[in-house]
Amino acid sequence: MTNVSPWDRRTCWQLLASAVGLAALVTGVASNTIDVTQLYALRAAGLNGQAPANADAIKTLIDTLTENWKWLIISGAGFVMIVVAGLFMAGSQRAPDWLFKFIGGMVLILVVIPAALK
Repeated sequence: MTNVSPWDRRTCWQLLASAVGLAALVTGVASNTIDVTQLYALRAAGLNGQAPANADAIKTLIDTLTENWKWLIISGAGFVMIVVAGLFMAGSQRAPDWLFKFIGGMVLILVVIPAALK
């Protein structure tokens, strides 16, 4: 490859990057088409976004599970805070690490994930 000029190498990399970009674009369009097709199939099957007539029992179950989940998360967070406070009082050098990991995890759970799901 000693007789190949740098310009030729650069052109090859640009062509490769263009081919990869084109392949990504085609893949994106194909996956979007598949997703839209599946949505139309669900609508044709009768799914219109409205709950069925007797869906109150399932809605009550989901609400109860959601409330239990919130209680479990709050209890677990309180326990972790008590443990980290104990580590601070005992003079642990790793206590700040655990505290920042816990705060980062809570921010991820309470802020980032719900924002990403909207």
